Amino acid sequence: MSISSFLVRNVTYPLWMLKDGRSEILRFVNHFQFIDKMDRTSLLARQKEKTKAILIHAYKNTVFYKTLFDAIGFDPYKMKDLEDIQAIPLLTKDIIRSHHDDLIAKNLQPDQVEVASTGGSTGVPLSFLRDRRSIHIRKGQELFFDRWMGYRLGDKVSLFVAASHFDGVADRLKARVRNATCERTLRFDPHNITESYMELFLKDFLRFHPAIIKCFPNSLRVFASFLNKKGIKPPPVTAISCTGETLYAHQREMFQETFGGEVFEKVGTRESGIIACECRLHNGMHVFTEGVFMELLDPEGNHVKPGEPGRVVITDLLNEAMPLIRYDLGDMAIASDGRYCQCGSPLPLVEKWLGRDRDIIVDSYGNPKPGYLFTEVIMEMNLSTQFQIVQPDRENLMVRIVQNNDEVDFNLIQRQFQEIIGPKIRITFEPVQEIRREPSGKYAYVKSLVSY
Repeated sequence: MSISSFLVRNVTYPLWMLKDGRSEILRFVNHFQFIDKMDRTSLLARQKEKTKAILIHAYKNTVFYKTLFDAIGFDPYKMKDLEDIQAIPLLTKDIIRSHHDDLIAKNLQPDQVEVASTGGSTGVPLSFLRDRRSIHIRKGQELFFDRWMGYRLGDKVSLFVAASHFDGVADRLKARVRNATCERTLRFDPHNITESYMELFLKDFLRFHPAIIKCFPNSLRVFASFLNKKGIKPPPVTAISCTGETLYAHQREMFQETFGGEVFEKVGTRESGIIACECRLHNGMHVFTEGVFMELLDPEGNHVKPGEPGRVVITDLLNEAMPLIRYDLGDMAIASDGRYCQCGSPLPLVEKWLGRDRDIIVDSYGNPKPGYLFTEVIMEMNLSTQFQIVQPDRENLMVRIVQNNDEVDFNLIQRQFQEIIGPKIRITFEPVQEIRREPSGKYAYVKSLVSY
């Protein structure tokens, strides 16, 4: 092999392609192998030191945290336990917008950072900075989790994500060459679902024959429904990685049946990268302690007990450009009992990721009910139509259903929903012509406007 190239799984990477960070990404993939050999105590000790380090960095280099820590009397140099971090108030998206410049670390140069943004469910942009090294670490972290699914560097990947995530790959010659030789991806456009486009993409998909599918569940559902309607069974893939949206049981079953691969769920954000990945034995979600310190909190701000749902709050341990400390993601998850997983990974588990707080319905008594409880009621009726469940306030629940030839038993839906949420919430049904995607390009089965 020439010294001007790098070989990974029978794919030759020209070194000029590795100058944009791929060599460092590959280094981090190898670096993270140590995790599998560590015990839980040592892993959490590393997490404590990394948490302390990011707190000290934020105090020394940002106006926001210097001012905040002094105001509340918090000294990051004296941090002894991870529990000490609870003295710091939560960080929200509104606070980031209001104090954006004061959150930027002053010790980094402009060429060391990148500007990124996320629109979320509302479409209101949230701009933030990431240092380049943290981006490379997170890509290595993602590939570390991909190994659990059977992915190997150089495998072909088919992507089913929102069009806004395409990043203009086809617009640049260098990027097109890189895609053909090392990234090896085929991308599906979920906004272009005409019959002619689907037929053309199907030909590309069969010719490409990906090993792995990475998707937003509702984008892949569009293509899976097309295949099922046509009675086409493509060659099986190794695995299907789902992220970006809540993955429902009916979708998991559909994907496994259609594409033949085992389905795994990942949880991540544009701000903090991949936070957790489904266990190889599907026992829950393993949290990446090298990248985040995660807390699950009740409405009063206390840590929830095992088996209870809590609000997800993270401290990003990697991004020094704009430290996010005790950042309220707006997600909900169920805490585990803390036991070691049978898969052998020392990474701690979350029992179940419930999704965004907008996926949580509040019942008659003020208790949170995860959205999948409601979607499963409708899915069991085997309807072919689209639907959406909306909670505009604590007194009402609305079910939008696209009109077609299905006979819908509204009384059955109402009775079963009432059993879940109690008798005091009024349930109504609204026939609609279509259900639009969110501004982010995602599709919401459940949409709650009520805070829990």
